Amino acid sequence: MKKFKLVLVTFLMTLLCMPHVYAECDAAEANKLSSLANNVQGSQEVVEKEVEPGPDWNTPDGLTDEEYENYVYMMKFFRVHINNITEDLYVVVTNKNTKESKTYNYSDTSNGNISFDEVVSSQIVNYTIDVYASSETNCGSKKLRTFYITTPKYNSLSEYSLCEGIKEFYLCHEYLNVEVNTENFESLTTQYREGKIKADGSINDGDKKDNGFLGFLKNHVGTVIIVSVLIVTIGGLVIVIIVKKQRSKII
Repeated sequence: MKKFKLVLVTFLMTLLCMPHVYAECDAAEANKLSSLANNVQGSQEVVEKEVEPGPDWNTPDGLTDEEYENYVYMMKFFRVHINNITEDLYVVVTNKNTKESKTYNYSDTSNGNISFDEVVSSQIVNYTIDVYASSETNCGSKKLRTFYITTPKYNSLSEYSLCEGIKEFYLCHEYLNVEVNTENFESLTTQYREGKIKADGSINDGDKKDNGFLGFLKNHVGTVIIVSVLIVTIGGLVIVIIVKKQRSKII
């Protein structure tokens, strides 16, 4: 019995001495964590890295034997940066195209910053970044914020002859974050060359005004002339008939 009492007292003392690990996530801490989460920012840049050549890769023509031996294969990547992660936070990065997710804790960072590379391809890649409270806080696993990063695709249309001399036009940029088919590309580049749209694809102010009544007149000159002639002719005939009727009544 004494042994049982001793074990019970020891157990109770242990409970009393344990830290209060189940503290509540109160509003003050939640606000602090939200402020930290808002500081987490993302960015991207284009980098070029040396890579091992694939089995079907070819070196450029015209190289000397020495240049051929020393040739280095380079490939472009989008390097995504996520900064300002603290010990109180962790982030989950999800590639929405592949549905793959990866979790980054503070221990995975370099002074709170992480980076990863995504090879430049013909697809636009969308990332969702969810920021959570870490287990170092009383709000562990609470989602604090979500933001998004999009890496554009390589724009093969920029190599078309239609882009010669108009590389400032958005559809002629090397990288593109919108989808466009060849037909629309040809139509829009032609409109840009004609001054109907701006480099960013928006309509020029002059053309906006022409979209009203003046624009209708400009685009339907022949129709307007024919209709006007008909109205004048019919109006003249009506006047002649009315005048003849009035004269016949007088007589």
